[in-house]
Amino acid sequence: MKRDILLIALLLAAPATLAGGEEDYQRLCAQCHGADGEPRMPGAANFNRQEGLRVSTLALQERIRRGNRGCPPFAGQLDDERILTLIQALRRMGR
Repeated sequence: MKRDILLIALLLAAPATLAGGEEDYQRLCAQCHGADGEPRMPGAANFNRQEGLRVSTLALQERIRRGNRGCPPFAGQLDDERILTLIQALRRMGR
């Protein structure tokens, strides 16, 4: 019974969590990577074509935490859960 309740709660929370990832993307990433994943800055990864996502989730987590090339670190602004929801939003962009 407890497991069923937990599963239902997680399923209901999933859309809100994904929306949070999209909001974080717009707030933190869209300035360089574009609102739709098409880069606005030279050298920024194109998430619309998935070229910036050809690495593992763990590698993306580290890049978001510590920064990468021209990207600033976001460890102080996003916890691990929010970083994962941001990665989910990124992976959905090019589909």
